[in-house]
Amino acid sequence: MSIKIRAGVSARLGFALEDLCRDILSANGWVVESLNAFSDTGIDIVATEPVKNERVAFEVKYTRNSMYPTQALRISSERLIESSNEEGIHKAVLIVAADIKPEIKERIENQYKIQILNLDDLLSLASVDLELLGKLVKLREIDLSERNLDSNIKSIIQPTKIKASLDSNSSHENEKIGMNFIDSLQAIPPGREGCYKFEDTVSEILQYLFDNDLTGWYQQKRTTDDLHRYDMICRVIDNSTVWKFISLNLDSRYVLFEFKNYKDKIGQSQVYSTEKYLYEKAKRKVCFLISRKGPSDNAVVACQGAMREHGKLILNLDENMLIDLIKSKITGDDPNELLFEKVDEFLMELPR
Repeated sequence: MSIKIRAGVSARLGFALEDLCRDILSANGWVVESLNAFSDTGIDIVATEPVKNERVAFEVKYTRNSMYPTQALRISSERLIESSNEEGIHKAVLIVAADIKPEIKERIENQYKIQILNLDDLLSLASVDLELLGKLVKLREIDLSERNLDSNIKSIIQPTKIKASLDSNSSHENEKIGMNFIDSLQAIPPGREGCYKFEDTVSEILQYLFDNDLTGWYQQKRTTDDLHRYDMICRVIDNSTVWKFISLNLDSRYVLFEFKNYKDKIGQSQVYSTEKYLYEKAKRKVCFLISRKGPSDNAVVACQGAMREHGKLILNLDENMLIDLIKSKITGDDPNELLFEKVDEFLMELPR
């Protein structure tokens, strides 16, 4: 099944990393095949080993996070093995441009008989060409002096025979759950008729996407004075870049979610009413305003004003963005990448 996500900054960086990995493999003596034959299979690169002369399938995962989620590693491994078996390729390597805990790396490699290359492995391979190394350092925005490079480069890529069949079904179950969420979301009628169903469904989707990043998940939470009711409020866990940024840089330990199942784009009045829920001294300065059609131009201006004048971040997510986040999870990517992109874009484009 081909799952397409709208191109954005994260997607472009991912494609740039794939191209860079092709060049790094070529610089290390691998014969890289044309991409066109594999662009729809879930395999990013197919290359022939320089010594054993065997074809190897590569999947490349980009992330801004220092660590890659364990569940995403499992899903990516299963999908790569299935794609490799379908193409008649018997060795596979998962390249992840992030750090991975050694015990997790070893556990997944033993379970799936797949090799995983982490960021240090990739940097070591790139070190054969200073230009390639510089491109990788710039792409990942890292300090090379803090990395541990392996001088024995020729021994880094050592894939073994992958399993002919899997004894786990995590990727299929994850895909089934994700596609069911997409179908359920799209089936909800916009407007008052579907407002409660929209709230419940999106709440479940958010827990599916960010269960390792947020905790609490209080729905229909009221303030003690009984004047305000939040659709959902969560406490932030500092596991990934975007949530660390929200917690530390924006000083918001709690995040609100508001759900608007409107037939039209939301207006500035919805933004103003949401802004009242955000309170600096309560460490509650961020809200994700989730609607079917997204914000109107006036609503965008109101969100910019809340950030510029009061330091309150109100970020709009529409139905299409939710679907992209789900598809990202299905394919073994980290949904936090797309979320970080939205936050980054909003703050970088904030007018004076």
